[in-house]
Amino acid sequence: MKKFRQCTYTVLLLLTCFVASPIIFRQIWNSSKEVEPASSKKPPVIDIHNKNSDEDTTSDTTENITNSEVITTVPSTEQITTEPPPPEPVFVESDPSYFDDALFIGDSRTVGLNEYGTLKNADYFCSVGLASYKIDSEYINGYSIYDMLSAKNYGKIYIMLGINECGNDFTSTVNSFSNLINTIREYQPDAIIYIMSSLHVTAVRQLQGDVITNENINNLNTAQAEFADDKTVFYLDVNEIFDDSEGNLMAECSNDGVHVLAKYYQTWCDWLCLNTVPVETEDEITTETTTETVEFFSTTGEYIYSDENNLYY
Repeated sequence: MKKFRQCTYTVLLLLTCFVASPIIFRQIWNSSKEVEPASSKKPPVIDIHNKNSDEDTTSDTTENITNSEVITTVPSTEQITTEPPPPEPVFVESDPSYFDDALFIGDSRTVGLNEYGTLKNADYFCSVGLASYKIDSEYINGYSIYDMLSAKNYGKIYIMLGINECGNDFTSTVNSFSNLINTIREYQPDAIIYIMSSLHVTAVRQLQGDVITNENINNLNTAQAEFADDKTVFYLDVNEIFDDSEGNLMAECSNDGVHVLAKYYQTWCDWLCLNTVPVETEDEITTETTTETVEFFSTTGEYIYSDENNLYY
């Protein structure tokens, strides 16, 4: 009886294996045919610059790219072309007679230019402490800036103002300078205007801790340079004559850290002669003066203290 049961169980087990085996084999076969998930695929890389790539592996893909699609991947000539920078103004050398019809407007540095320089044939409207914000109300030897601009036709007008305004509101200072330019253009429409940079001070002078710093001077110089159009208004960076390698006024050029020594004003005048705008009709320029011959001179070159803390230049 026991043997009979064992035989029966064996037969049932064999029948079960026989019936289940096809199902198991089918599951194994289907699993082996599963496709790799799309997320694991990498897009084809097309190198349009590699003309020697294998045609067998890329021909099917590159046929789907139109010519227009390829062109759009290359920057156009218009997109990469930049405007050339404007040409630098061409300055030429002139002899001192170039300044026969010139007017210099400025503070104590221009006073020194008049006192110790070699361009005695020019006219000067300058005084210690002069600034653009108060030039409208300034009188020098009894004459205003309007008297000077009306006295005769000037061919060139040189301006150096700014150091006395380092502590003032920056926007107001620039606006005052702009008003001066407009006034000059109104009275002297044909004149060439030269804006001269304010001279830097020495490194030692900056240690005094007031507003007269080269940083403030540079900010004003940069703003004033924006008025130059290199057509009728030109900017002259006088600091290239007297600066040291650190951008300060060379110590050996000054006793007070602000003004250059008397002998260097001649150097300054020589430099101005080397940096002039050619005037084609220079010989044809005539000047009109008032019936009364008037000679204009600056105030004295002495430095004036408004109080013990403020030195005007």
